[in-house]
Amino acid sequence: MTELTLYEEAMCCSTGVCGPDPDDELVELSAALDQLEDEFENADISRANMQHNIDDFLDTAVIYDLVQENGPEVLPITVVDGEIVAKEQYLSYDEMAAELRGREAQEA
Repeated sequence: MTELTLYEEAMCCSTGVCGPDPDDELVELSAALDQLEDEFENADISRANMQHNIDDFLDTAVIYDLVQENGPEVLPITVVDGEIVAKEQYLSYDEMAAELRGREAQEA
């Protein structure tokens, strides 16, 4: 099973899509992650928000070290099967889907 984890800065809620004026980028990201979950049945897709999932940061040495060295500005970080594929930016649906397809092809 392919694992995609998105490590994000502290937000008011787990997705950042809350309040009277949610960030459009986070709305698009949430929709993209939902679509990926529907399309890739053999992928485990998760988000780790620094405020709500601090243990995920503390327990993942490479992420912890990056945040310690660079501060929260290095977030978001996208990890696929333990490999960092993006830092300091959210990937688009197409970019994340390409990463997952590439991993599926390697497993086949």
